[in-house]
Amino acid sequence: MDFQFSAGQLELIKAAKEVGERKLKPMVTESMSVEALHGLRRTMAEQGLLGLNLPAAHGGLELPLLDTLLVTQTLQKCAPILGGICHRSSTGAVGAIAEYGTDEQREKFVRPLCNGEIGISIGITEPEAGSAATAMKTRGEIDGNEIVLNGRKQFVSFVNYNQYTLVYCRIGSTGRASDIGAVIVPHDTPGFSHSNGTLNMADELLFELYFDDCRVPVENILIDGGAFGKLISVYNAERLGSISRMIGSAEASYEYALAYSKERRQFNREISDFQGIQWMLAEMRVKLDAAKLLTYRAAANAGAKGLPNPTEVSIAKVFVAKAAKEICDDAIQILGANGYTREYPLAHRYAEVRGGSIYGGTMQIHKNMIAAAILERKISQWKAD
Repeated sequence: MDFQFSAGQLELIKAAKEVGERKLKPMVTESMSVEALHGLRRTMAEQGLLGLNLPAAHGGLELPLLDTLLVTQTLQKCAPILGGICHRSSTGAVGAIAEYGTDEQREKFVRPLCNGEIGISIGITEPEAGSAATAMKTRGEIDGNEIVLNGRKQFVSFVNYNQYTLVYCRIGSTGRASDIGAVIVPHDTPGFSHSNGTLNMADELLFELYFDDCRVPVENILIDGGAFGKLISVYNAERLGSISRMIGSAEASYEYALAYSKERRQFNREISDFQGIQWMLAEMRVKLDAAKLLTYRAAANAGAKGLPNPTEVSIAKVFVAKAAKEICDDAIQILGANGYTREYPLAHRYAEVRGGSIYGGTMQIHKNMIAAAILERKISQWKAD
């Protein structure tokens, strides 16, 4: 395996960093209005930072998954909202549409997303279907040329900024996972509504979605029953996008703490002169490099257009989620009381990466999946009858 980036990848990282710092970061405000975020999204599209790994035939850049993660990670370091937009517009829910959608669906949803005109959220989790995702109850019943949705989703992000949500639901009556498919639901559809949102630790709103005889045209059905395995295979690319964001925030925290250790003085010397600080910085760097390598391996092995190996994704997820928390926590410790305040960026970075142990499958669920792979047998968490 070649651990060196190509000249093209290095140039891509450099360009993303320059655009992010010079043009995009000044557009970011503490509380982004809908209008401001839409303007930021359009500017990112103009700079070629959306739809990175999406098909060129429908407006994307068709970059390899690894290159997409490198750009996402770089933008995340500049400002979390930039990494979030890049991720959601490349490795996010739109990936399922690019992979399994019809040409008409790709033109209707992928191209405008790449142009910065729309955004697409993803709705999987329900009150009684978190880690047990296949226990979802939201249903879709076909009625003529419409599919009628009834049910509820929760912990859906960016709903206030986006125009659509890719909703996982049951399109069948067997009660098995094979019933599950997905529908692209416009937010202005009668029968669709959402909560005002609840703030998470990272000050991001998470919404509940409600479907009350919500009628959507059948042409918005992305994939019908028997699709859960296919949808999750694409979702692994989204997981890597989230992981790359955690790495970006961890690296930003490490670099901030490193610079601070050279400037902060106690006992008439830089605190970086103390072995205790030196060991913390060394351990942070080791964890950061290991986190990157595991993530890059999963992305590189997916190839230019392939899907990542689920076990490699789970291994990266488990390690990065833990390492990112520890790196950000150590960065706060190096800054002392300053690191614990909101005037410095580290508290917010820690709050962001803390969610990585939960969303996209908890660390415990991913450990179960790793165990199933290495033991070569199916391991079910369902209680036996």
